[in-house]
Amino acid sequence: MQVLLTVGIFAGVALWLFIVLRRLAVLRTQVKLAWAKLEADQSNDAIKTIYNKHVDLYNATLEEFPANLVSMMAGFKAAKRF
Repeated sequence: MQVLLTVGIFAGVALWLFIVLRRLAVLRTQVKLAWAKLEADQSNDAIKTIYNKHVDLYNATLEEFPANLVSMMAGFKAAKRF
């Protein structure tokens, strides 16, 4: 019984970490897509605003628990605002 409980706890933690890692990957993709649009038209203030919004959300997520632990292990770095 104790083995099943331990396996269940490890499975739950692994699932939790996977969800956090997936969220970070999605946010990083959004930042990269916004940067690509910004590179195409740097004079567009709306694109700059969208890019900075994605960067702020991504960076804030990197600082939250447990994302801060996952980001260190997975090599996620903070993005720079425009």
